Amino acid sequence: MNAPLMAAGSAFAAWAGLAVLCFQSSSQRRRMGLREQSGRERWRFILAGAALIAISLVAAVVADGTRFGLLLWPCQTGMLGVALICLLPFARSAVTASARLAALLAPLSLAAASWM
Repeated sequence: MNAPLMAAGSAFAAWAGLAVLCFQSSSQRRRMGLREQSGRERWRFILAGAALIAISLVAAVVADGTRFGLLLWPCQTGMLGVALICLLPFARSAVTASARLAALLAPLSLAAASWM
């Protein structure tokens, strides 16, 4: 297992999960010009975001060990969340594009880390 790739996968999954959850706010969706979602569709996205965050936690624990991973993960996720909240009003398209890229890179880096 490659710990740096696993840690990167954890960060990518956290960024994508936080972005998905951030985009579920109806006021945020209006500001971004996104269409409204049905109730089922909204809950699917919320579950997907929660799953990405859970994958991020597991990857952080696997990469850094139980004690350090559980300590590092809230710091990593909190800093990414603050960055997302700060960037969103100014760079919506960049946040959206980076979240899509992170959603693509997370499984690739986690698969590469477990393969090595």
